Amino acid sequence: NKKFLFICMLFFFQLFNFVQASHPKREFRGTWIASVANLDWPNTYSVSGQKATLLTMLDDLKEAGINAVIFQVRPECDALYQSEYEPWSYWLTGEQGRAPDPWYDPLELAIEEAHKRGMELHAWFNPYRAERIMNDYPLAENHIARVHPEWTFIKWNSDREYYLRMLDPGIPMVRDYVTNVIMDVVTRYDVDGVHFDDYFYPYEGMNNEDDQSTWDSYRRGFSDRGDWRRDNVNLLVAQVHDSIQAVKPNVKFGISPFGIWKYNVPEGIKGMSSYYQIYCDPTAWLNAQTVDYINPQLYWEFDGSQDYGKLLPWWAERTNGRHLYSGNASYRITDYNWAADELPRQIRLNRQTANCYGEVFFRATYGVTNNPKGFADSLKNNYYKYPALIPQMSWKDGINPNVPANIRFEPLVDKGPATLRWDVPNTAVDGDSARFYVVYHFSDPNAAQEDLLKAENILTVLGEKNYFSTLQEGGYYAVTALDANNNESELSGSITISPPGNPALALPLNAAANLSDTVDLKWHYQELASSYQLQIAEDSTFNHLKKDLSGIQDTVLTETNFKGQQEYFWRVAAANPGGISDFSDYFKFRTGFPVPPELVSPLHATLKVPTDTVIVWNESDAATQYRVQVAYYASFVPAFTIIDTTINQDTSFVLTDLQTNKTHYWRIQAINEYGKSGWSEAWGFKTYDPAYIADNGFSPVEYDLKQNYPNPFNPFTTIEYSIPQAGRVEINLYDIQGRLIRKLVEQDLTQGRYSINFDGSNLASGVYFYQIRAGRFIKTRKMILVR
Repeated sequence: NKKFLFICMLFFFQLFNFVQASHPKREFRGTWIASVANLDWPNTYSVSGQKATLLTMLDDLKEAGINAVIFQVRPECDALYQSEYEPWSYWLTGEQGRAPDPWYDPLELAIEEAHKRGMELHAWFNPYRAERIMNDYPLAENHIARVHPEWTFIKWNSDREYYLRMLDPGIPMVRDYVTNVIMDVVTRYDVDGVHFDDYFYPYEGMNNEDDQSTWDSYRRGFSDRGDWRRDNVNLLVAQVHDSIQAVKPNVKFGISPFGIWKYNVPEGIKGMSSYYQIYCDPTAWLNAQTVDYINPQLYWEFDGSQDYGKLLPWWAERTNGRHLYSGNASYRITDYNWAADELPRQIRLNRQTANCYGEVFFRATYGVTNNPKGFADSLKNNYYKYPALIPQMSWKDGINPNVPANIRFEPLVDKGPATLRWDVPNTAVDGDSARFYVVYHFSDPNAAQEDLLKAENILTVLGEKNYFSTLQEGGYYAVTALDANNNESELSGSITISPPGNPALALPLNAAANLSDTVDLKWHYQELASSYQLQIAEDSTFNHLKKDLSGIQDTVLTETNFKGQQEYFWRVAAANPGGISDFSDYFKFRTGFPVPPELVSPLHATLKVPTDTVIVWNESDAATQYRVQVAYYASFVPAFTIIDTTINQDTSFVLTDLQTNKTHYWRIQAINEYGKSGWSEAWGFKTYDPAYIADNGFSPVEYDLKQNYPNPFNPFTTIEYSIPQAGRVEINLYDIQGRLIRKLVEQDLTQGRYSINFDGSNLASGVYFYQIRAGRFIKTRKMILVR
């Protein structure tokens, strides 16, 4: 009939649009977050460090356009979540079985934070791997390999460098145990999906003796060992699928098998196969529809024996109504022969291939967030420039959620930043409400259906019912709801947002004087402002800005690092997504604390300063006290600071009993009732011991030029040399290219031992050479200046 024909035409139009769109509105954009060996999971046992790193990672993935994360929660029959079945993971705390301290649940946190950002979270289980490397660390008492060692077998790797332990897929109790572990997570956590990787039977291959007893006990009428092993895997896949369907049918079940099904399939493909080496048959799962998506690991480039251009279409032709998301090797971008355009080409082929609904990158922090060869930039600026909704699975749920109501622009709290807000929609007839929300921006208040299909009209997908944005756009905003199957509601009513008015300044009062170096700048709340822009300058024209800060959400800002005895001007503008206001009238204020003093003597880099000396500086306006510091290093670390004292008004200070032949640094700070100035420059001098240079009875019998000390140095060092007879002496300094930098000595000297106190303050870091010429004697040494 006509209605059926129309529905078919609409379906094929949407499919064509999905396949051809350069920026599809729906696309699975995933990445794996691997916890084993801390590949992506933070390599720290600090709870605060783990939390902060996870949140930063999710922020970076969201910015790159990722809309789904596949989080490894069970790497080695252990758990990155609270489990009654299995111990806490070693990769979480450094000791298998030990809970995080202070306690938290990483999976619960990851789900909550992913959903806030509008991202799905699929819990990734290794179904059979019990120990990645046996005896790498002690197993917990309740680890399944200790409780039921008879359920496991052991395999050496191909190089016989280490061996691993696997749960035996042929044992029915193993299948029940794995299913119980998975269903424990499905029932207790709000995961969007369950995910298996390609660890079925081991990559290292199987010998008959590995599972002989299992074959003898549970043959089930099979005569071929390979078919039996593949059926063992099929039984687990079906059991997990059916269990999920019975408890939470909206939870997706996906598997990421090895990317080659069989050798020479399709023709010309070579390499290890999932069918014969790992004993899994992904086509059987697709034919039986016991998975919701297949995610083959196509970790190869175009052309060659593992041609991505052949493998991806081959998988796409066998989906049998299920979704295909390719597995792509972002970790290989840094390979020397991996072109920068390789992954972009693969994304383009995915979009041109029917039945391919997106991709998943391995791994989160290796290619997606760290931007090798500009790949993350290409996602942000091109391929994932606009957000995408995850494709619906029609066999799960086709009922759309209800529309979000009461869209408005108002503060979340009294006198807080204004934000786009809406109410949770009423529950739909199937009991679903909203899982995520899609925020749209249109140029027209009456958006047409075709406008809703364009990804470029989507501002964001998020899990909260408010959206704060500093985007200063005009136009109209509207929102839709997504349920757990990513069915989308109708569009809410649209609103436009007018720019806010000019804010009024409050404190400090205009022309306030004698302020400290920390000032609280306050202004009055401006209705419907989402944020504020603050400018501070030293002139009323604001041509030379000290600070220009935008995105401020409060109406007060504490600012520091002002100059002493200086007048400042400041003003504020208000902003929201509708635009930015004019700036307020400016206020001015003057600081009252002193300016840093200027040092007088001894001059910087002075040599031969007596061990009893006086340091002198110029008076600082408005100063009533001065703080004096003298140290052996210009960093003035406390351990090497020999004087730190405060004196009243005097602009000199007597130093006595200084260490001889030692570099000293000094600086001064001015103080009054309104605060402290910054420190003056730090000057240095070297104390002088006349006996050090005098002959002192030593009569050298040969020429010598000693290695400078210290070396490397910064910026002072000492060069010693010996002259056995009177004569003309030259010592020159050269750079690494042999250019003369400085004449250090050029004079007639008598017999004796001498030294040069060299100051490299005006030189750049690097290698230099110094050379002595005295009579026929020539010698050169190398010195290193390190800033």
